[in-house]
Amino acid sequence: MKFIGKVSALIGCLALGFLLSYADGLALQDTHIERNTLLLNPNQRTALIGKTATVILIVNADDGTIGNGSGFFVGRDLIVTSVHVLAGIHGKSYTWEMRSVHQPAQYTIKGVVASDPEYDLVILKVEGKEAGVLQLGDSDAVKLGEKVIAVGTHGSPHKNALGKIIEGTISRITDGFFRVKATLLPGYSGGPVLNGTGEVIGICIEGGETKSSGYIIPSNRLKALLENMSEQEKSLEEWRAEPMIRAYALANRGDAEKVIGSAKGAIAGYDAAIRLTPDFAAVYAKRGSAKYNLGDYKGAIKDYNAAIGTGLDYAAVYVNRGVAKRNLRHPKEAIKDYNTAIRLDPENVEAYLNRGNLRADLGDYEIAIEDYNTAIRLKPKGVIFPLAYVKRASAKSDSGDKNGAITDYDEAIRLKPNTRGILIVAYLNRGIAKFDVGNNQSAIEDYDEVIRLKPKNAVLASTYVHRADAKAKLEDKDGSVKDYAESVRLAPEDVDFVAYVYSKRAAVKLQHSDSKGAIEDCDTAILLDPELAEVYKTRGEAQSNLGNHSGATKDYDTAVYIKPDYAEAYYKRGCVKVEIGNVLEAKADLRTALKLAKWESDRVLMADIEEKLHLLK
Repeated sequence: MKFIGKVSALIGCLALGFLLSYADGLALQDTHIERNTLLLNPNQRTALIGKTATVILIVNADDGTIGNGSGFFVGRDLIVTSVHVLAGIHGKSYTWEMRSVHQPAQYTIKGVVASDPEYDLVILKVEGKEAGVLQLGDSDAVKLGEKVIAVGTHGSPHKNALGKIIEGTISRITDGFFRVKATLLPGYSGGPVLNGTGEVIGICIEGGETKSSGYIIPSNRLKALLENMSEQEKSLEEWRAEPMIRAYALANRGDAEKVIGSAKGAIAGYDAAIRLTPDFAAVYAKRGSAKYNLGDYKGAIKDYNAAIGTGLDYAAVYVNRGVAKRNLRHPKEAIKDYNTAIRLDPENVEAYLNRGNLRADLGDYEIAIEDYNTAIRLKPKGVIFPLAYVKRASAKSDSGDKNGAITDYDEAIRLKPNTRGILIVAYLNRGIAKFDVGNNQSAIEDYDEVIRLKPKNAVLASTYVHRADAKAKLEDKDGSVKDYAESVRLAPEDVDFVAYVYSKRAAVKLQHSDSKGAIEDCDTAILLDPELAEVYKTRGEAQSNLGNHSGATKDYDTAVYIKPDYAEAYYKRGCVKVEIGNVLEAKADLRTALKLAKWESDRVLMADIEEKLHLLK
């Protein structure tokens, strides 16, 4: 048997998941619901009925760790939950506490009466106050696009606000799992998913804070398990000693290490789980992600291959493998994976975004924008929605559509993403686009916002440089010079960056007739990076302004040596040669400059060269 071949129980966080509840038929349900619930709309009634059978499972470790998952009643003394919620973490001692989310009641676990680790299901025998019992529907009758409701226990187990509902739609159906389009929250694993008539059509096994979808096990798998229950329950200790359950516990240990940021510790836990159960597909996928985080892209791809080979037919696995292939510069193979993910799940926003990113890398901006259009049309929840606008804006900017880029950055900012990084990128790049179209004052306002958001020093230093450039365009020499100085202060260890900043500050000083100051900055830049052709050109101009034509000529010589196609350096050298009376060589330099000045941005330079040549005639 391919263990967990069709399940992603462990792709969620440790002891987290989904919880939904529904009652065993309206007659039984009504004994737990007040008469006035008949006045509620169908969704409200479904949610309230679900809460009568919903429980939260609180897991307490001997080291003080607390986690929570969910479960629901399928019989008067039978509760269903996920294996990974109760498996614990290998090497730690755990106790379990079970509470109703609808009434002040607690339940004691007497033992395990049935377990199906392949599908992450376990049935517990409990004792305690009577609760609602949910009726199981026919999962074979579920249709794409069908509306479903989840009732869960996300958040602290000590809060009173438990049993909130999440609405979604079925977006993919396979024999082993359903994919549901909904913002499934941690803490819901083991709970039911309810259809419009109040029946359980699935059990939640995965969700996440930033995800817009999750996975559920079809209810008919649970029906089969109920038909094969043991009359004699097994203790939790006996159950946890079974090899497959121990594999879950080891994988949970890997999850716990991942949560605290230890990718190596996570891999050690996953390694142990795989050694115990070599066909644990979901753990291969998790280990692949941990290896990816360590930069081991080849190792990650190998694990994703193993996950797919052992039956984990999830679009997300193909997306992740595609990203690893992209990082290894295998674009064609990456696009194949993104295409497969989209075929499996036509609404997989991550697949469209990543495919768009790769196409933008390749310079196929129009096709990339089509992928971003699709991602935006799907209106994903959370930070992915504004991120899609940011990505499309970048592609538009790179393709030359600066105004279109600004409009998209506007929308990304309007959506108020709760991730500071996206806001920083949106403001910074919108400022750059505004600068490119000549809207310098508005660009400065965007750079001000970035500075207010206090990004990391590297980004902050870059922002000061951009703001200095915009101030220079507005003839604000003092403000510009001050911003360049601040950027150097923020990133003094980045020698290449500092040299670049000094070169830009030198150009501003030169623009404002401070030739001596310009030379000082150029000298510093050359000391840090002697291969910057632009610095020699700037110093050459400053030398020429001070009457040092010999020094200027030497600097222009160095500039064109470093950058043989440097049209402006040839032009400036030609001008100096005119000054010293070397007309023949001046004409040669000017003609070379005119030949090299072939870009749209060189139009003013070309006019200056042609005027100079005309005067020399």
